[in-house]
Amino acid sequence: MRPRDLIFLVVSNLRRMKLRLALTTLGVVIGTSAIVLMVSLGVGLQRSVVDSLGELGAATHITVMTGYEGITGAESKSLDDRTVAQFEDMEHVDSVMPIVTVMSVQELAYKKNSTNANIQGVAPHKLEEFGYKLAEGRFARTDSEIVLGAAVPAMFLGVFPGSETANQPSLDLLGKRIVATVVEYPSEEAYAQNPMTEPTERTYKLTVVGILEKADMGTDSSVYTTLDAALEYNGATTRRPTYETVTVKADSAEAVADIEKALVAEGFQTFSARSIQDATSQIFIIVQVVLGALGGIAMIVAALGIANTMTMSIYERTREIGIMKAVGASNRQIKRVFLGEAAVIGVFGGLGGLAFSSAGAALANLFLQSMIAASTPTGGASEPTNFFYIPLWLAIFAVAFATGIGLLSGVLPAVRAANLDPLVALRHE
Repeated sequence: MRPRDLIFLVVSNLRRMKLRLALTTLGVVIGTSAIVLMVSLGVGLQRSVVDSLGELGAATHITVMTGYEGITGAESKSLDDRTVAQFEDMEHVDSVMPIVTVMSVQELAYKKNSTNANIQGVAPHKLEEFGYKLAEGRFARTDSEIVLGAAVPAMFLGVFPGSETANQPSLDLLGKRIVATVVEYPSEEAYAQNPMTEPTERTYKLTVVGILEKADMGTDSSVYTTLDAALEYNGATTRRPTYETVTVKADSAEAVADIEKALVAEGFQTFSARSIQDATSQIFIIVQVVLGALGGIAMIVAALGIANTMTMSIYERTREIGIMKAVGASNRQIKRVFLGEAAVIGVFGGLGGLAFSSAGAALANLFLQSMIAASTPTGGASEPTNFFYIPLWLAIFAVAFATGIGLLSGVLPAVRAANLDPLVALRHE
């Protein structure tokens, strides 16, 4: 039997049972849609969470903090210049950036506007090495110069990262003088001598020389000055400084995990967006499997429907099968006819289920996005979140899986049809 003859037989046989074909295919459509929608929900939620975690920092950056012996299992070490040099010599490390967080800044003021943005002390050339890009201006060169994160100018007007609106107000601060008010608290010795000692305030006039491009949330809401200036604000010595955190830049995102393991073994605590993304992805893989299994229940029901349809078809076409065998059709050719019919049902059901689930996912996303926008005073995020997302691999898998289910469901009916005795089949009414 030539392939063309096989296709002709399959199509003609299916056309004779249009209603049964439609109902059986509908069952496969429902099963495929259930699987695609369930898995696409897991994929969409994973993308949303991973993208949100990506806003915490670059995928190649590792934040290193002083560890605690009970947590890391190793002797705790301080973060100083010697430690920074050791980090720079580690394999797969591109650059290391010590950071001094100014803990004593009360506010930053420009005319009548003020904010309490986080001030970070870093070596200016390190910002370039770590890929920080300027939207305008230049990097700081002296202790009296600062660089603002992309969101800081709006923070002076009360607009904070995550609450941007389409008509966001802007404030031109490039080249302007900002006054930083720093609170100096009494030392332990001074407080012991006189518990009534009050903190004193110091003010510094800082010139904005640059504004960074939009990056992650932490960067956008920070103000960057030199290391020496930050140490002075904190009242610390610059001779042998220690740092609260050190950021390590790996040469690739794949090397982050190995670097983190080495740092933890040395007694440090680490944090990276990449490690959290990997852990989150593993959790969502389990979620996708569970959701897919729930949708698979509907596909099992559809498979039983295909098997029932093909079995009933054997009873109705017993005499036809006997005639085919009488004119020379082999058992293999009989099997191919029935398997072909089952496969066509699977293909049509898979394509229909993919189309139905794609439309359903699009409508669900629009509905959820409108609900979020209506409940958000600022009108929602600038980029809408797709809670249902159908990647290419899922679309291909859905059609292939439905086709496979169709073939599998047709195996037993095909074998039964092929094993019919031709004499018995010809006498069948």
